[in-house]
Amino acid sequence: MWGTYENYYRWLDLNYKSPGDMRLLFGLVPAYPVFMFLGICLVILVTVIQMNKRKIPLRELEIGILIVVPIGIIGGTFFGKVFLPNYQSWSNFYKVFFFWQPGMSFFGALLLGSAAGFGWFYKRSKVTQISMWVYLDLILVNVLLGHALGRWGNLYNQEILGNPINYDSISWMPNFIKQRLFYLPNISNIRNINDIDEKLPDGWWLMISSNVNWGQNWVVYEMVEGNLIPTSRTLTDIMQEEIVFRQPIFLIEGIGNIILWIVITFGVRNINRISNFKNNPWTLSPEGFPCIFNPKYKSISENKLKDWYTLAPIKYKRIKKVSEEGNEYEITMSLKSVWNKAYYWTEPDYESNKKLFSQIEEWKNDLYNATLKYQNDKKQFNIKLEKMKIEFNKKYKFTKRNSQEELKMQYKNNITLEKQKIKEKQIEFKNKFSFSERYLGVNPFGKELEKANNPNGFIVTRCGVSAGSYILGYGILRTILETQRQATEYMIPNHVVANFLVLSLIIIIGMFIIVMTQFVIPYKWREIGWLYEKTY
Repeated sequence: MWGTYENYYRWLDLNYKSPGDMRLLFGLVPAYPVFMFLGICLVILVTVIQMNKRKIPLRELEIGILIVVPIGIIGGTFFGKVFLPNYQSWSNFYKVFFFWQPGMSFFGALLLGSAAGFGWFYKRSKVTQISMWVYLDLILVNVLLGHALGRWGNLYNQEILGNPINYDSISWMPNFIKQRLFYLPNISNIRNINDIDEKLPDGWWLMISSNVNWGQNWVVYEMVEGNLIPTSRTLTDIMQEEIVFRQPIFLIEGIGNIILWIVITFGVRNINRISNFKNNPWTLSPEGFPCIFNPKYKSISENKLKDWYTLAPIKYKRIKKVSEEGNEYEITMSLKSVWNKAYYWTEPDYESNKKLFSQIEEWKNDLYNATLKYQNDKKQFNIKLEKMKIEFNKKYKFTKRNSQEELKMQYKNNITLEKQKIKEKQIEFKNKFSFSERYLGVNPFGKELEKANNPNGFIVTRCGVSAGSYILGYGILRTILETQRQATEYMIPNHVVANFLVLSLIIIIGMFIIVMTQFVIPYKWREIGWLYEKTY
């Protein structure tokens, strides 16, 4: 290929005869803003398609974009630069918000963007009656596609590369990838050493010259532990070094993101279609679900089909059957249509569940009224104590000294009596409603509600599991790839222990979300009429 950096720049046909051309020479025009914009657009596009498919209004998403995207960009540029040496001085700190400059942290963008999105969609869920976890599933998982696209910006910036490899191992790749699988020399230039206003990271070369002509009177320094050390090296020495090719981490991560998106979107979300081996729809009602998995009815005549009302029409496929009596048509179903009819599009029997719904509404009203009454009792208690104190002070001034102790004792007894009364009311309130019901919003009828809407006990992937799978899956992928990166390109640059501790925490959070959303939240926080896996 080129062999040396000098040959590479000749191949680029760049004119670098003067120090003023150093920016072009040692850094190509940044491509990450373009790919970042395209990645955001891709996430929005796929999310809109999925939300339309589920008939979810887009109003919340439209406003959410205006909130999440700017905050995410601020988080990305802040966390991407704040750990770098040249941004840690107070004179340059404001530059951590220059998102158009290199240094964007995906995790920083994800952290602040997700926090903003969580707050917005949680607030709006009270109005739309769509679970916040539904929004997170539909938006967060699609970030994988935008991230995969954004990684191509790292290719054109020649960053996010792995350990050194032999050129022969990448010779099969297209030229537009091969020609960028190495790091450019870390070189900066100034006219005067006193012009240094930023602390360069270790390993950088600094060339200082008072002559405007290229290559004349250059003094080359190396940055070591924050100090400039003069060297005997020349620019020619640096430029004639052999190019070291590296693993295409950006490409591996991009492909890994796409695979993870496919696994979550088509695998995790549809695991019930293959996990209900014994308790499946065609076993419970053979005439209702003719399909290739139904041992009794691969297809069935329309007059024998057992059908019922669903929230949306079920799609059936007509097939021709040839018999001795002539041609006739029967209908069959895809696996997707089977589960839509059996679970997702099936409405609960409101008449049989009317008693449960009324119990839930009655409990909510009791909790609301009891809470108001208890808060009012506490308010009246404080008012009464204040009045008793004022009255005591008035009497105390005009009471004879030998009777003051008796008055004090009477006042203390009255206070104790009032405290005992409010304590009894508090105990009564706590006995009637548990801590989780009072402060965490737990629905004590959650199990009954879940059973009413899934009477057959089908195994289903709950809303929120996809979001948790994204956090868990990407945390694992990033941890593996992080072992192949340079320390300067870690999530927390140059902090090995902190970097892997945070990645471990991300993996734990992903596992926690999966467990909670699959096995706990459906039985504790369900509400009537809300959209979860299906509308209640």
